[in-house]
Amino acid sequence: MTARLFIASTPMIALACAGAALAHPGRSRLLLIEDFDLAGRLQDLLEGWRDNPFEAIMRLPGRHTEHVMGARDGGSGVRHFLHRLRVKRALRRQTLTEIEKIDASLRPDEVWLGNDRKPETQLALHRASQRARQPVGRYLDDGLYSYLGDVRQRPLVRRIDAFVKRLGYGRWWQRADHAGTTSWIREAWLVFIDEETPYPPHLRRALPRHWYDGRPICRLGLQAARAFGLDRRALSKVGLVLVLPHSNQLRANHGLLQRLRDRVRDECGRGRQVAVKYHPREIDPDPAGLLRDGTVRALPTLLPLELILPLLPPGVALLGEGSTALLAARWLRPDLAVADLGFSQDGYAARARELFARHGIHRE
Repeated sequence: MTARLFIASTPMIALACAGAALAHPGRSRLLLIEDFDLAGRLQDLLEGWRDNPFEAIMRLPGRHTEHVMGARDGGSGVRHFLHRLRVKRALRRQTLTEIEKIDASLRPDEVWLGNDRKPETQLALHRASQRARQPVGRYLDDGLYSYLGDVRQRPLVRRIDAFVKRLGYGRWWQRADHAGTTSWIREAWLVFIDEETPYPPHLRRALPRHWYDGRPICRLGLQAARAFGLDRRALSKVGLVLVLPHSNQLRANHGLLQRLRDRVRDECGRGRQVAVKYHPREIDPDPAGLLRDGTVRALPTLLPLELILPLLPPGVALLGEGSTALLAARWLRPDLAVADLGFSQDGYAARARELFARHGIHRE
């Protein structure tokens, strides 16, 4: 019986892992890395799911954990930096030790993930591939990163980081400028398989839509709606859904914030209800200040948009700013009117708009 280890550091990839595990019978375990808030609630949701394909769901510290523990020092300057560094190193030692234990216990034949650049995922890939004497990694489409690469490309910093990590982790660590391109990857499962990407054609596999919209996933969406108090009847009256990037981008664009507020005011003036879906890694419940007057409905930030999409009525407009969520909505619900605010003007945003245009997402 094939044993598979699934590793997810975002809600979207966790859902992709669930769909892949359902489609591939065998022994499956899911490892959630706490790079986002409320990972524990996502674990509870999946464990209570009647179609849960995982024999175990585990959780390990990640970036969110580092942020919370690093902030407890209360200091500033060099002292605070050193404290955060100590926290990061301690948690990393813990996670790598746990990865080794999981590998020894499960002995996975395949490792499925959406990010093969993290030390935790690389160690899992290395150990399983070394045992199999061949690459065992299965890369799952991670949205914009899969097609455009990393928005934070800083060549000099990346080279220094690679040198330090090679010293710290050993020869097994690999530098990868593009997710899914380490030598451990045997298959790359992509939504837009014909896009020009660094993945060799012989490794590309078409990501099936039914992994996301089959009955088991729909049942998970209904369960999630109940668990997070999402009123389906109220949602059926929504005419516009704002799907927003992380507030780091919002705060850097004051014009974008004003444009969002103007759009909300216009929609409400026409009698259309508006809902907002903030980024899963948000800590502030209302970073854009759109919920203050009670006219805008908040959608649970933890839930992947893929779970909410089946609950939206036909013809709803989705509006966002250069996000992976827009791609997912266009792919899974072609009947919805998906548009991009197109506010950002940097090179990455321009490349994103070109990608969106090729797949029917146009600038508003």
